[in-house]
Amino acid sequence: MSILKVVEWPAKVLETPAETVTKFDDSLRAFVNDMFETMFASKGIGLAANQVGDLRRVITIEIPYAKEDAESEATKMWWHDKRFTFINPIIVKKSGRISWQEGCLSFPEVYDFVDRSAEVWIKAQDEFGKDFEVHATDLFAVCLQHEIDHIDGVVFFKRMSRLKAERVRNKMLKRGKLDVDEKNV
Repeated sequence: MSILKVVEWPAKVLETPAETVTKFDDSLRAFVNDMFETMFASKGIGLAANQVGDLRRVITIEIPYAKEDAESEATKMWWHDKRFTFINPIIVKKSGRISWQEGCLSFPEVYDFVDRSAEVWIKAQDEFGKDFEVHATDLFAVCLQHEIDHIDGVVFFKRMSRLKAERVRNKMLKRGKLDVDEKNV
């Protein structure tokens, strides 16, 4: 296994829709393992293949359970501390609304609230090509929508208001991530 380089915006690969996976082989499984290793090393909870420069519809997610203190009301959910690989995921149903503060490995040190569906139902395949379905809520639903946006070529600030999106662009400018030629991305 190896740690892959996480691509930062404004790399065009982040806004390019990914291709459907049709070959489920040892090479794909090795890539999935590399994605998990990269996600953990980067301290992320989700990673889409195009964030490491690969245009396949592959997502890895693992959301750790972290109860801040004894008085915290954070409930451990069935999806906490569980590894998920979603290949060719499709959102088949959405319900409700939720606003959650999101960050993104491709936008270091940028966090802001994004409105998403509170619940999503997903159909996908695992790294062996086996079909499965998941009903996700809370942070798991937010993370899935964020990562599916990535493989659809949609970066998270595109889900924000114009003002918030401009704030994200300015923060990235201050980090020196935009070249003069790419200010109109």
